[in-house]
Amino acid sequence: MKQQYFEINLLQPLIISQTAASAGAHQSLDYIPGSLLLGLVASRLYTKLSTQQAWDVFHSGLIRFGDALPCVSSGETCYPVPLCWHHFKGEQIEENNKLQESRIFDVSKQRTEQLKTKQPVQLRAMYITTTGQKFVPSREQTLKTAIDPNSGIAAESQLFGYEALTAGQILHFCVSAPDDMDQELWTQITTAIGGSAQLGRSRSAQFGKVYIKPIATQEPKKIANVNDILTLWLLSDLLLSRQGQPCLIPDPELMGLPQGTTWIVEQSFIRTRRYSLYNAYRRHYDRERQVICRGSILRYQLPNKKIDIPTVVTALSQGIGLAQEHGLGHVWINPPLLAQCHPHFEEAALYADQITAPSPSRPSQSLLIQCLDRRKNALEQTHDPIKKAEEIFMELCQKVTQARRYLAVAENTPLPNAPSRTQFGRFKELANNHRNQQGALWKELTDEKNGVLRGRSGWELAFSPDAEHCLGKWLISSLKEHKDQTWFPLLVGKLAALGLSETWQKYCMGEKKGATV
Repeated sequence: MKQQYFEINLLQPLIISQTAASAGAHQSLDYIPGSLLLGLVASRLYTKLSTQQAWDVFHSGLIRFGDALPCVSSGETCYPVPLCWHHFKGEQIEENNKLQESRIFDVSKQRTEQLKTKQPVQLRAMYITTTGQKFVPSREQTLKTAIDPNSGIAAESQLFGYEALTAGQILHFCVSAPDDMDQELWTQITTAIGGSAQLGRSRSAQFGKVYIKPIATQEPKKIANVNDILTLWLLSDLLLSRQGQPCLIPDPELMGLPQGTTWIVEQSFIRTRRYSLYNAYRRHYDRERQVICRGSILRYQLPNKKIDIPTVVTALSQGIGLAQEHGLGHVWINPPLLAQCHPHFEEAALYADQITAPSPSRPSQSLLIQCLDRRKNALEQTHDPIKKAEEIFMELCQKVTQARRYLAVAENTPLPNAPSRTQFGRFKELANNHRNQQGALWKELTDEKNGVLRGRSGWELAFSPDAEHCLGKWLISSLKEHKDQTWFPLLVGKLAALGLSETWQKYCMGEKKGATV
C-alpha cells in the first residue's frame, strides 16, 4: 500500500463543529477529520481529473484521507485513549505528564476483588502516545455577534460563541492508496495537499488558516500475536450498515471477519455519536451518520478451525465499514498496549537534537580558567531568566488576544479592564525591593489579601468561560515553577520592562501588527 504522511501546522484557530446543532454551546472537535482533507483536495483537483479518476479518488474508497491526530513536541503521534482503560477514583495516574502503568488497567481483565472495594473511573477526553505521554489539545472560546445586513451593525439578540483549536498546534495524518494506483495520479494527489490552506468554519473571519507539508513515513504499528482473541482499537469513527440502515452493533460479518467468529460483548467498550457533514459544494448537509466512536475497543473470539491469520490482519488493515475515503474505519489490530491488564509503554526514542555530545576535556584549573568560568556562569544565569520572561510575556499577550475574541472586542479598540502600566510598574518596584529574596517577592505577588496578582486591577480578566482561565491565575501558574530560582527577581523585573513597552499596549488595543519583543 502506498502511504504519504503529512504535518498540519495551525496558523490560526481552527473551528470544526462536533454536530450541526445550532442550539446550545458550540463544541469543536479536537482533531481534523479526513473529510475536511478530502474536501481540500477535491477543491483543488476535482475539475482537473477525468470522470473515472474523480470517482476513484474521491468516491470509491480506494484513496483514504486519514484523520489528522495531534502530536507532542517530540514528534510522536497521539492516539485516542482506549475506552477500556480505567483507574481507581482518587488515585494520581500521571507524573510529569506521563501515565503511570501500574495505576491504569483494563477493567475487563482486572481482578474482581479490587473492583468490589474501589471505584473504577474511565479515562476519557485525552490522547496518549505509545511511550505513555498524555496529551489534551488546547481549545479556546470566542464570542461573536451576527451583523444586520441592512444596517451593517450588530443584530439584536444574535450573540453566539465558537470553540476552536488554538493556533500553533501540530497534527499528523496519512493518505494511502493501493499499490497499483497510477503513479502520476498519486503524485497529483500528494502535491495538491501541500501548502497553505483554509479549513473549518468562519474562514473569512480570522479562522482556519493552516500550512501542510509532507513528512517522513512513520514506522508501521506493532501487532501483538493474534491467537484466538482478536482486539481492535478504533483510531477513527466506524460506520457500519445493515441492509442500507445504520448499525451500531459490530457483528463479525459486518467487520469482514471469518464465519464462526463471536463478538465478546463483556470485553468490548463502545461509545456512539451522530452527526451530519456539511458539503460546501452543494451548500447543504449530507445524510446523518451514526457511528461507533474512536477509542472504542472491540474484541472477538476467532473460530477454532484453522484460518489464515495474516489474510485476516491484511484485510482489516485496509479499513472497515463505509466512508473509508473520509478516514473512517481505521483500526489498530491487537495493539501491544492492550495485550495485558496493565499497559507497558515503549521507551522514548532519542532524537538527533537530544543526543548529548561528549564534553571536551577541561584544562587545569588556572586562575584564568576560573575567571572565565565565573563569567560564563554569570552570562548563562542572566540569559536564562530573560529568555523565560520573554516567553511568558508573549504567551500573556496571546492570552490577551484570546480575551479579545472571547469578549468580542473589535480591532483597534481598547480592551476594557486590561492590566495597565501601573501594574507592571508594581512588578518593577517589587523586583528592585526583593533582589535577593525570591520567597518574599513571590508572597508579594500572590498573597490572597494584598498580592499584586489577586483578582483585581485587570488580572481578573477572563479569556474563556472556565473560572480558572483569567490572566492573573494563568500568570501565577506560569511563574510558580521559577519562584525558587535565585534569578526569579530578575525574571520579574524583565517581565515588568516588557509590560511597560509598546508591545503590551498594541496587544491590548488589538492592532494587527504588534511590536516584537
